This record gives sequence, structure tokens and C-alpha cells, in this order.
Amino acid sequence: MYFCIVNINNIHDKYMKTVLSDINVAKKFLYSFLPADVLEFIDLETLQYAETDFVLQDLKEVFSDMVFTVSKKDDSEVYISIILEHKSQPDDFTAVQLLLYVAYGYYKQYKNTVSLKLILPLVFYHGKQKWIFKSVEELIEDLPPVLKRYVPVFKTVFIDLAKFSDEELNAFGDSLLTAILLLGKYIFRPADLEKKINLIFEKLNSASNRNLIYPTIVYALRNIEVNVLLEIIEKLPSPLKSDVMTAYDTLIKQGIEKGKIEGKIEGKIEVIINGWKNGLSIDILSNITGLRDEKVKQILKDNGLI
Repeated sequence: MYFCIVNINNIHDKYMKTVLSDINVAKKFLYSFLPADVLEFIDLETLQYAETDFVLQDLKEVFSDMVFTVSKKDDSEVYISIILEHKSQPDDFTAVQLLLYVAYGYYKQYKNTVSLKLILPLVFYHGKQKWIFKSVEELIEDLPPVLKRYVPVFKTVFIDLAKFSDEELNAFGDSLLTAILLLGKYIFRPADLEKKINLIFEKLNSASNRNLIYPTIVYALRNIEVNVLLEIIEKLPSPLKSDVMTAYDTLIKQGIEKGKIEGKIEGKIEVIINGWKNGLSIDILSNITGLRDEKVKQILKDNGLI
């Protein structure tokens, strides 16, 4: 069985791909959001990464994917594709994009195996606008039943994070996942994010997995005003206070104006150079600036740093 995470190339998707690169976070994420009747048939404890993709070459600019394998409880396999959408506004034609992705996934299986395994699309949305997801069948209107039956139909799991209350997200029971989801829920609403940031940092501080705390802090800092951040820092417990201060020193002092990284490429180059000298990885620098990994590497090469 395979899980495949597909992301649109922007700063929000890069962050989600970073956090879901942690296999334990990926397991908890899927356990929290997959339908209960699906979970009855799969064994998430068998989840692991796989080296494959279902993306057509001419869609590489639009999609990047991350694939997991997992067994069903009867030990057979299935592909489960997780499509993560982080658009600033809803896109009614996402179902058409999924259709292409799913079709190519089955075609690639056909070319490489003797039997097909299920692909289950899941759309994860956390934009601020309301989105009523429409299937391909719903997009093709005014067809009589005799023609409607020829429309390609497939079920999609649609998750709108805005429909989950903070209490429901907290009930998932994992501090790190709750912090990640709360941050995703409020990231496009800076005023609300500032009200929730103490709760998010509280969850981060109690997380047992420390590997994703720094990229989560960096992601949050992009949307918090500096004066608000300084007030928050003073009240933070250790060691989280040290983590936030490190992010503040390496990011805010080296390219963030009013709590947000400057959009000009010159500012991003400075952040990349100083961040690299302070030990930040290419993945984190890409996450911070919104530039692709290849562009970050090129900037480092141009400045004689790699």
C-alpha cells in the first residue's frame, strides 16, 4: 500500500512537506484525517517512504510528491495519494488536476506491474476562504442521466482545516501535530495567529519530538509582527525561548521587516548567505525564503559558499 503526498510549490507546501517528512508525524496526520472506515483496513504502523512518483514530467513545475508505502491489515498493498492544496483561494478545478494525477498513477502502475493498486486522493486545505469541493461529476453540469454515467467518478477525501475547532485539533492528542495544525489553520489570518501563538508555542514546548520545532518556529515568524514577537519571547519557557531567540537572531535581524521576510531577491540572498553561515540547511533556507532548493543552492554557489 502506498501513500503519496503531492504539494504545490510554495512556502506553505514546503513547510507541510517538511513536517510530513517525519514518519511519525505522517502517521499521526493520516490517523487523524483519514476516514474511520479506511483506517479499519490499513496498518499505519507499517508506513514507510518509497522512491517513486506519479507526476507527469510537464507537471513537475506544479506538483512535487512524496510517496509512502503501507500494508493493509490483510498484508496486501494499495496506493493512497495525499494531495495537499494551500492555495490563497479555492480552485474548483482541483478535481480535474487530481483526475490527471490519479490517471497517470494508474498508468505508471500498469507499465511497471501486473496488477493495479488503489489510489486514494486526499485534499488538505487551510486557506481563509470557504471552499465547497466539487468532484468532476459535479463540475460537468446539465447532463441527462444517460450521459452523466460516462463522467469519470472517483471519491476524494476533502479536509477543510477551518471546519475543525481548536478543541478538536487538540483532541488529536499529539502536541507537535496540534501545534502544526493550529499554525496551518491561522497562518493566513495574522491577527488571529497572534492571539493563538502562545498556545501554539505551548504545544511546541511540550512536544517530545524536537526535530520539527525550529522549522515550525521559522514558519510562524513570517506572519507575526516583531513587537508582538518580542512580548511573547519574554514569557516563553526554556528551551523553547532559546529556539525562538535563535530563529529571531538568524532571521529577523537578517532580513525580516515587521516580522515578515522582505520580498526582494536581495533580501532573500542576504538571508540565505547569513543563514547558511549560521548552520541552516538548504531545506530550511528554502522554507524561509520561498525559493526552490535549486535556487538556494545556486545562490550559495554564486557566493562561493558551496
